[in-house]
Amino acid sequence: MKTFAVAVIAAIVLGLTAAYVLGNNQTLAYEAFATSGTRVSHPGTNLVGPKWNGETIAPSGKPHGA
Repeated sequence: MKTFAVAVIAAIVLGLTAAYVLGNNQTLAYEAFATSGTRVSHPGTNLVGPKWNGETIAPSGKPHGA
């Protein structure tokens, strides 16, 4: 029982230490990937085209769910 208690305490201490170390070394995505070539806030129209209205058309020609 003493060995188990020591193992539990060691696991808790190791976990708290890892959380502290990793928490201080992390950078947010918008800070880490902030370059002049990225546009995170405004994706533009190059992904689906300027005339896309949001409707998806099934191969049968009918909108999905109709």
